Amino acid sequence: MPMTQNNPPQSSPLQPLVEALVSFHKAVPAINKTAKAQYGNFADLETVLSTVTPHLINNGLVVSQGFEPSSHDNNPVLVTQLLHVSGAELTSRLPMVVGGRGKNPLHDFGGSCTYSRRYSLLAILGLTADMDVDGDFADPGESAPAKTTPKPAAKIEGVSDGDQPLTKNDRELCLGLIKELEADKLASFLADFRRDFGLSKEAKVAPSLTSKKHQDWMNDNMHKYV
Repeated sequence: MPMTQNNPPQSSPLQPLVEALVSFHKAVPAINKTAKAQYGNFADLETVLSTVTPHLINNGLVVSQGFEPSSHDNNPVLVTQLLHVSGAELTSRLPMVVGGRGKNPLHDFGGSCTYSRRYSLLAILGLTADMDVDGDFADPGESAPAKTTPKPAAKIEGVSDGDQPLTKNDRELCLGLIKELEADKLASFLADFRRDFGLSKEAKVAPSLTSKKHQDWMNDNMHKYV
């Protein structure tokens, strides 16, 4: 009877990534809660990224986050990938919840992006920033201190509603959302914005984004580009 030899089990294709993630966990420091909300301090996305990124790179790891369209609604799906130089990867998909509580839709979308990215990043790395909720997305049934809403900019007499200037915060939010678009989507956004507002093909969009009508246009059209 021929002798049989037990072949050693083949290692998982994820093994290099797992080993790198173990080394990452040994090196990454605690994530400090440096941002403030009405519920107390929390670690915002910038703090999380600045803390973990150097240690990810040192271990041949990188995190990529982007959006893909949903198959059942207009809210995008956040795709988070943990990639290793070996080619191994972990991927998670999180359907985003863009709330509508009577706020500016761009505020809702931007807040949902930041909130979802932070939690997905921590989840795929197996970390915690010792954070519960950040207020904007707390359960509506929870008891919470009243949140102060910034006063709207004073209305300019004799100027139509659409031509009223944006507040500094609203303009910065609009520009921040544009910067997060992927290259091909950004090109489409810029082309459509220039077309709809009669700008030349070479015109800079950022200096032209100044009034309420531009924000309203983004509210109505931004879902096409994410």
